[in-house]
Amino acid sequence: MAFSPLLPRTCRVRVLATWVALCAGLAGPLSGQEIPKPDYITYMPGGLPLPGAEHPATALFQLYGDTAAAGYVDRNPQDGIDDRRGEWLSQIAVRFAPWMVRNTIDYPMDWRRFVDHGPAFPLYIDVFDMSQAHPRLARTSTIDFRQLEGRRCQVPAARAANDTTPDCQLLALLNRFGPEVRAAPKPVQPGQSDETVLYFDFPGQDPESWNREFEGPVHGSLASQYIGWAKTFVHPFISDVPGRPATDPRYQLVMQYWFFYPYNDAGNIHEGDWEHINVVVTSKEQGAAPLTAEQMRAWLANPPPMDDLVIQEVQYYFHHWVFRLDYWQPNLYLPHDVWEKQRDNLTIDRFGERGIWDQTRKQAYLDDGETKLNLHPVIFIGGDNRGLQQLIASPTRLGRASHGSYPFVGLYKDVGPQGTGELVKHPWDLFRTPPDSNAPETEPLVRYDNPDRVELIPDWERILPLVETDAAARQRWAWLVLPIRFGYPATKSPFAGIVKFAETGNLSIPAPPFNTGWNRSGDASGYDVYYPHRLGSAFPASLQDNFQTGWGFFNLTLPTLATLPGFDIIFRLVSLPFKPLQKSSGPAFFISETVPFRFIGVSGGASEFQPSDKWFSLFGFPELFNPLLDEARRLAGSDTVNINSTETNNDRAVQWLAGINLYLGRKFVSESSIRHSNSTLRSSMLVQNVPGVIPLTADLNFWEFVGSLRYNLAAESFQSYLKGGYGLSWYRLENAKFGNTVLGDGTSRWVRQPSLFHNLLPNTWHLGAGMEYIPVRSVGGPDFGVKGEAVWFTHSLGVEPASGEFLFIRDERINRLTFSLSGNFSF
Repeated sequence: MAFSPLLPRTCRVRVLATWVALCAGLAGPLSGQEIPKPDYITYMPGGLPLPGAEHPATALFQLYGDTAAAGYVDRNPQDGIDDRRGEWLSQIAVRFAPWMVRNTIDYPMDWRRFVDHGPAFPLYIDVFDMSQAHPRLARTSTIDFRQLEGRRCQVPAARAANDTTPDCQLLALLNRFGPEVRAAPKPVQPGQSDETVLYFDFPGQDPESWNREFEGPVHGSLASQYIGWAKTFVHPFISDVPGRPATDPRYQLVMQYWFFYPYNDAGNIHEGDWEHINVVVTSKEQGAAPLTAEQMRAWLANPPPMDDLVIQEVQYYFHHWVFRLDYWQPNLYLPHDVWEKQRDNLTIDRFGERGIWDQTRKQAYLDDGETKLNLHPVIFIGGDNRGLQQLIASPTRLGRASHGSYPFVGLYKDVGPQGTGELVKHPWDLFRTPPDSNAPETEPLVRYDNPDRVELIPDWERILPLVETDAAARQRWAWLVLPIRFGYPATKSPFAGIVKFAETGNLSIPAPPFNTGWNRSGDASGYDVYYPHRLGSAFPASLQDNFQTGWGFFNLTLPTLATLPGFDIIFRLVSLPFKPLQKSSGPAFFISETVPFRFIGVSGGASEFQPSDKWFSLFGFPELFNPLLDEARRLAGSDTVNINSTETNNDRAVQWLAGINLYLGRKFVSESSIRHSNSTLRSSMLVQNVPGVIPLTADLNFWEFVGSLRYNLAAESFQSYLKGGYGLSWYRLENAKFGNTVLGDGTSRWVRQPSLFHNLLPNTWHLGAGMEYIPVRSVGGPDFGVKGEAVWFTHSLGVEPASGEFLFIRDERINRLTFSLSGNFSF
């Protein structure tokens, strides 16, 4: 998981606080490798994790069967669940098992297959001495799970630690670290402070070696030895509905599907990964109403026909978010026209919410005619990372395996720090022509509605008595009870080590009971509801939206250039004809805290500045200077003449401006505008031996392209901002006169006029500040604003002689302070 849901809220805040420093280069390249012992302990929070408890409603209704009942049987399989109840729950698990669309070669696997995959599969037990400033590896030992099928432990549990039999060693671990037998915290004695870490080590230690292990000889294909390993571990539980009065509680049956991946190589890098979704089950008759206690008991005593069971809600978990899809609000089981009326009468809380309902219905049917209902949640596994951490990464074709469970195609914004998003870009209707349920995992869509790919896992409380007394159960179920990390504990990653002794997204993951989502429906500790606005993705909403996964620091080239003023417009125009060809293009999802209310806008207004005396240097070009000198000689009646300026009175240059603005979220704006003015330059000239003054005048025909990157200090109706950028300025003098005499043809040459191959680099730079008032603003609708700003521009005048030409002037530095007032219309 690219951004671990195990990351505590306080640690997530600390990670965010260090993100800017990270992107400035304090972290190393985005590459992974194991952090050696004993150093890896400094990347981990202190203490072993504890599992989540059984949900009280599960215990109340004896979901797994009443062990005290006369007919209770737990033999096939021995899993803490009554066999008859287990058969019913397994049928439900298969009925609603997901169909998973792969983003890479990865798919959820049966982790137990690794036990039999090699000559040995050890559980590592590392003990660290933490009493000094630098941790020390005190001792390490292993228990080979391949050998647990041999001799069972023959000694009493109290003496198991002294026996070298693997089963005795495992029993000793259970006696020490089992959830109900751990010693209570005690004062730390001087010179004594130990930390223990338990973990499995899966093949590989970094993205490159993981890829070599799991990818076949053809790029993008799965290694043949891993075909047939598909598995989802399904945890049924009963949840009470929050907010109900104590006198009238209501309940739901939840099927929690857990997915194991042997590695994660996306935004964060770590070995081992557990993800999950929840499916809330109801019946056609029950509908959206949760069950009363009497109804739940009736369900368990006399289960409704399997064909009557349908989905009430699917909860998709990715990173520290949960995306909830309600199948009954509006009721997608109704005929299309009735559903449409119900949809249209619902109150819309978020922009694009109707589009989410429409897409949910599309994915609930396998055909456009809606004759084939699909009761299997479609999961798009992970997406392409769109985060700033790519700028410190080396280019690679890897880094796309985050394994989050996404419901739709699209760009999911803000799933990680600093607006980091993930792009899911598969054709959304890929599942409409699914392979068979027993098709190999080489298909782009892997189906889990196959009894061989589904395994029930109960609460650990049901397993604990078995693992304490039965050797076979210990081998099969110890992973649900012990705080074992699935993978080498710590891997180098962009966040790794920024905060010592804290989870920063680079640690391997414990088993599902140790996840804060265990036995939780909806939001939970570490999981906030991702309740998004659904907007178009034609325009980027942040710098990283244009990034390409795998480019690494090469994202500083074309992807970054495509967001800079001027270049962004060109890029959009060039790419626009190709948009319809992108079958994978989808919407963009934003949370309310960061949803942009503007994507693109047009502006128009006026700007003015006071031309300085330095602009008169443009008279130094031969086409004006020579006629000026000839006229002065004629008036003086001499070949030798002296000309001086006594006073200038230049008109203020009033520019009209028209621009296009592209908004990168709420804070950044890329502004591109064209400006033009035609103002008069005036100077009173003294000519030797000529009485009085003679006016020297010309019109300054001034054109300018201005590209600004603006940063809003506030994001509300009144937005103060800073801005800076570059531009192209070109100009010439027209209607140039000395007295009443037109100099030459009255015009100078164009200075710095852009052409296809010349003068295309910026020649003007600017800094400024302003204020915008936006009285009309709405997400997904039109907006209108008025802004005023002051901007300081600087550039050289740009007078350069042509080949073989001599000028009697030198270049000047032009500084001008402009004041602008404009209106913006955007949406």
